[in-house]
Amino acid sequence: MIKYWQSMHDYKYFLTESKAHFDSSERNRLHTELWEPWQKLRLFDTDKAMEFLLPFYSNTGRPAMNQPQILRSFILFFLLYSDGLTKLSLTLWVDRLKHDRVLAALIGCAPDSLPPLGSYFDFMDRLWTAPPTDLYARDKLLPASRNSKKPDKPKGKKQKAQEAKPKITEAIEKRLMGGKDIPFNFEGRLQRFFYHVAVLPSMESGLIPGEHLTVSGDGTAVHTHACPRGHRRVGAPDNLRHFPDPDASWGWDSDLEKYYFGYTLFQLSCYNSDLRTDIPLLLRFTSAKRHDSVSFLVAFHEMEKHMPAVSPENICLDSAMDNYPTYRLLKKKQIRAFIDLNNKCGRPKTIPDTITIDKDGTPLCQENLRMKPNGYDKSSGYLMWRCPYGKEHCSKCKNSCTGSKYGRVVKTRPEWDIRLYTDVPRGTDAYKKIYNQRSATERINNRILNDYGLHRMFIHTKEHYSFMTTMIGICIHLDARYKQQVQAVA
Repeated sequence: MIKYWQSMHDYKYFLTESKAHFDSSERNRLHTELWEPWQKLRLFDTDKAMEFLLPFYSNTGRPAMNQPQILRSFILFFLLYSDGLTKLSLTLWVDRLKHDRVLAALIGCAPDSLPPLGSYFDFMDRLWTAPPTDLYARDKLLPASRNSKKPDKPKGKKQKAQEAKPKITEAIEKRLMGGKDIPFNFEGRLQRFFYHVAVLPSMESGLIPGEHLTVSGDGTAVHTHACPRGHRRVGAPDNLRHFPDPDASWGWDSDLEKYYFGYTLFQLSCYNSDLRTDIPLLLRFTSAKRHDSVSFLVAFHEMEKHMPAVSPENICLDSAMDNYPTYRLLKKKQIRAFIDLNNKCGRPKTIPDTITIDKDGTPLCQENLRMKPNGYDKSSGYLMWRCPYGKEHCSKCKNSCTGSKYGRVVKTRPEWDIRLYTDVPRGTDAYKKIYNQRSATERINNRILNDYGLHRMFIHTKEHYSFMTTMIGICIHLDARYKQQVQAVA
């Protein structure tokens, strides 16, 4: 049960009263180096968090205290780290709060009533739905060969490692098309929490559009600092080891082109062109050996399940997710797909031999030039393509393929191949303009891993990585909302 939940009104009143007892140097800190973190913290409504978290606390037993203060503490911790104002250690952070009454006041606590470190981990457990297990116990021993197998190394450069389970995307597509759920979504509560306290407020403030939304997805390697070989225990058999991070596994980092031990972070995000800022929508951790094509289908399902107000019109993905199950699923959901083509796929057999095409499906004229999109014939369902010279065909084309002044026209049907003939034709300015928004996911990955230091954190287990990433995601939303506020005043 919760003994007392400090509301936003009470928090602001407490901070005002605390400021009255600060000396001049402390007030100066609050209005200089701590100004932006303070203002961002004021934009975070812990009352919305209370509405979501309350059902997860029992009505009996020892009361939980300082829950909104712990949440603010996590947010302030990452905000200060991103500004270079604190070290990246939760233990050192909790100890620092005891000796800095300004920071203690910012989270809503007096120095003598701060929550202990154990309460922070208990707060994490509230948002994790995996069943209890002794896998993480300090005395748990596992086979020494647990992490001996690595995925096959891809043949080409900058390529993802192949998925171990063939045709798994088809199986997931069939399951989702049939309206079935995907089990073992242990971070589902975290995703719903993120939706209520970060995504929905950003939608209400206009940061995330309710209509004509373009969502991008991408995965990135997260290297854990745990030893993949585990550690020997005194008196234990040689074939048994203790593993500090039993959830981690081997994967292939396509950017660094080497094996790594850790996880894959897959996230969905969007881009706000007015503020020129990137905003995360959904965050999930999965096995390092899991292919992005599988991660996207699962993440898309979780977004539909946990975030009903997020309704994308376009989805932008890289070539790792260039597969027919993804196109078919998005087609059924009436979402336009913008997916970079994978060079491994050849010419589809459904396209007539009388038409010569480029690698992206664009018809080529007799001069081997890419033809230009010329509209869509609704009556026949054909996409129209014209001579690249248009009305100047006769005067500029050396090989006159037709007596028409306008040049030859070729028709294609989207049903021939949903990969090549997308709703917005590939290669057009309209297609490029939307697909360029996909770079938002790469910038979000950089902010999470580097700006907010997830790669430098000495944490273990999927639960802690998921929780810390969710806190970072909230901070990125607060960064965007603060930027929106500053621009509105200017």
